[in-house]
Amino acid sequence: MKKAGQWKNRMVLALELPPDLAYNETIVTLTGQTEAVIENYKSVFKYTPSEIVIQSFCGKVTISGKNLEIRWYNSSAMKVTGSIYDIKAGDSEC
Repeated sequence: MKKAGQWKNRMVLALELPPDLAYNETIVTLTGQTEAVIENYKSVFKYTPSEIVIQSFCGKVTISGKNLEIRWYNSSAMKVTGSIYDIKAGDSEC
């Protein structure tokens, strides 16, 4: 397994692929304190006005705040609006 991971790393570097595409990394783009776009996610784990937990391919992303709302989503991205206080990425499974 270790050799396969090293081979993939070398290929990603040689082909100059963006790491988010090569490793299915989740991308969170924050605009001020009122808007976040999350890309490369699997599913919504929890959804309340004060907390949204998103299951990514490598763990969970938690957005905490007030009046949080998922404004739109599709199979690869979503937009969260509201007063965003905190974003945490953790519980890595990769």
